[in-house]
Amino acid sequence: MLWGVSGPLFLLDYLAAVAGALAVALAVRAATGRRVRGAEPDTVELAYLTDRAGLACQVGVAALRRAGVVHLGGLATMSVDGPPPPRSAQLVRALHAALRRPQTWAAVLADPTVGRALRRLVGRLVRDGWLLTPAQRRRVALATVPLFAVAAVGVTRLVDSAVEHRDAGTPASVAGLLLCCLATALGGWWLCEVPETGAAARRLLRRRRRSLAELNPELRPTYAGRGTDELLAAAAVFGPRPLLAIDPRFAVQIGVDPERTRPTTPPKLARR
Repeated sequence: MLWGVSGPLFLLDYLAAVAGALAVALAVRAATGRRVRGAEPDTVELAYLTDRAGLACQVGVAALRRAGVVHLGGLATMSVDGPPPPRSAQLVRALHAALRRPQTWAAVLADPTVGRALRRLVGRLVRDGWLLTPAQRRRVALATVPLFAVAAVGVTRLVDSAVEHRDAGTPASVAGLLLCCLATALGGWWLCEVPETGAAARRLLRRRRRSLAELNPELRPTYAGRGTDELLAAAAVFGPRPLLAIDPRFAVQIGVDPERTRPTTPPKLARR
């Protein structure tokens, strides 16, 4: 029998092995992407780290609207009148270029200039360590293998005991081992979902959210009297709902649903 130990003792050994495997998986996840270089992400880049391309474009075009160069037209179109603000982010300039003639929001997102700017933005975030490379993501995923291996050992004991008609312990220990195997496999499956952001980026986002906690849409804050820059920063880390406080009609036109806190546009337009 797997293997020479009683059911309760095997269960204790199993739990110790799960704890070790879980510690390895979490340590690798926490350590990957800790080192970054270059300047901290700006507001548009923070929006990308929060919810990828959809939110980055929403915050970028909201910055143009704040500067007074974006105007709403008929048939859900928008256009620009005037140059972009000085020292604008590259994505903001690309959005401005796409709106030199009236466009719907869907057409803006599909514009090749915007797509190129998003790819360059992603490249910069990957190069500086804020987004994980494919190799780093594979490393994090592979760190979950010990969890599945431990679950396989537990299942093997249960199957071996059933096939060979051997005593696997008391019914309570058998049920406990079965539940632990299921929980281990589900935990490994959950940890296989690797975040695209590195540890440093997640730490930065948590810090920014704490500094802007009073503007968290989940707390139903009062946005009246808040500066536009502050609302753009809140949108970059919490989602687009604060944009409704800047200009409700404009926010709805760029895909902000007043009943939800997530963007309705696809969030991964520029995933690599």
